[in-house]
Amino acid sequence: MFDGYLLQNNGGEWGFVNEEALEDFLYRNLEQLLQIQPLKRQYNVESQRCDILAVGDRQKLLVLELKNAEDRGIVQQLTRYYDALLGEKPFGDRVDYDKPVQLIAIAPSFHRDNFTDKKYHTLDFQFLEFSVIENQDKFYLRLRDVDSDTVSQVKIPYQKPKTDLELPPISITLTKLMKKCEPYQQQKILEIRKKILLFDNRIQEIASANSIKYGNGTAKNSKFCAEFMSYKDEIILFLWIPYKMGESPRIGRARIWTDWQDRALIEGYLSQGVGTEINRAKRNIQRIMDAIDRGGHFFDFYQYIGNCRYSRYLPIKKSVGDQYIKETNRIIKRLRDKKPLLYEEIKILYQDRERCKNELNQKPDYDFDSHDKTLGSLLDLALEKWSDRV
Repeated sequence: MFDGYLLQNNGGEWGFVNEEALEDFLYRNLEQLLQIQPLKRQYNVESQRCDILAVGDRQKLLVLELKNAEDRGIVQQLTRYYDALLGEKPFGDRVDYDKPVQLIAIAPSFHRDNFTDKKYHTLDFQFLEFSVIENQDKFYLRLRDVDSDTVSQVKIPYQKPKTDLELPPISITLTKLMKKCEPYQQQKILEIRKKILLFDNRIQEIASANSIKYGNGTAKNSKFCAEFMSYKDEIILFLWIPYKMGESPRIGRARIWTDWQDRALIEGYLSQGVGTEINRAKRNIQRIMDAIDRGGHFFDFYQYIGNCRYSRYLPIKKSVGDQYIKETNRIIKRLRDKKPLLYEEIKILYQDRERCKNELNQKPDYDFDSHDKTLGSLLDLALEKWSDRV
């Protein structure tokens, strides 16, 4: 059941909570706002994704690109869509490709560079500024053509967000899961819970023996966004986010390492359970790091990273050193392939970079930027993608 759209007030100005909500509302109301017929949302063409395709008078194709904030590159983006669509010519039974294609940019405001790009462009562009207007506790989406100053608007069905007083009481299951957590961990878990439950009225808290899930029910077609699961004496967080470190259109249940402050890491994707293979890999890496910390026999170990030969003088047996080189080689490859990495794998690579030396006294340069995340950003991503799927 659709209850309406969540809106947010930023500095006195109302807006949709994200671009996907704006897109969904516009798609549902294209005929009333612009007198055009929708064709397809999120249409993929030549590895590019058009927000909305529509058809106007005399079977004219319209391509709409939406932005929830000002964007200097929107003209170039629409131009790329235009070129790809003319090559493929989709919806040929409804679109007359002998007619000029209209490219429509919709944003809350336009950068001066947008107007310069449009001024010297030969294609047919239309700029529409949108705003959310409040009037006597009712909300309206208003579109204004920046050239003609023509205005159209339509009422937004508004979903009032939950308040703190409306949050369900903390369940016995969650209380038990948090029992052995440190106070700062408990506080963060409750903050995450609050953010999830206040995000959308449809999100429910679903408890089982050792798990708390958050989603829109328990039916076969229900969608989840987050889960707390107990493992021994700790709580593991799972978020439903895109594969390929958050960049794929496909959604998976990702195991998240976090320090329960704001640092986070995507450790892998699992359809269920806590991840037996992940736990085994974490233990193997930890055993090697513990052996180094204990000390003992010192051996020189050599390894090629790229075209450079690096050496390390480590206080471990040769058999453990061979495992160390094997593991770091594997981790470096996963790092460069932008595959998920465990917290222990990142940690051992940080330490390895400090130990490495070569003939030029250089250290290998590992790029951790694609893996280092914040807990807040991953949670926002999970909520945004959940909203798209329900």
